[in-house]
Amino acid sequence: MSSVETLYEKASPKARAIVEEILTADADDQAWLEQLGPALTGATVARMLGVSPQAVSTNKGLLRLKMRSGRVGYPIFQFKGRSPIPGLGAIVRQLEPVVATEWTTASWLTTPNSELDGDTPVEALRLDKLDAAMRAAQRFATALAN
Repeated sequence: MSSVETLYEKASPKARAIVEEILTADADDQAWLEQLGPALTGATVARMLGVSPQAVSTNKGLLRLKMRSGRVGYPIFQFKGRSPIPGLGAIVRQLEPVVATEWTTASWLTTPNSELDGDTPVEALRLDKLDAAMRAAQRFATALAN
């Protein structure tokens, strides 16, 4: 038995619960990282786009995610070079009123979609399939609203 296992076995129930909570949160974070990839800070996005941090934080076309730490991250998948992927902002604005959280939008954007021949909506946008991605977003928004 490893020293970590020994410590866990000797720990109080309260300490074990804390360890389990930390490990569960870490597993969740890893799953999201695998699906979404890295996220940029608002300051980094501002420098990249050549705008102020305030302009980034108020831009309704950028997907921002509140992280567990309380910080805001901007998933890198939404950028192509130094610019947002064309059409992504329109989809983010379309979904914003009907999704439970911005994490729902992030998940939808990065999940293979049968309406898009198995591409994710982000991949469809990168392949200049804006109309198909917008139709899929509209159907998703309608399904969530009902």
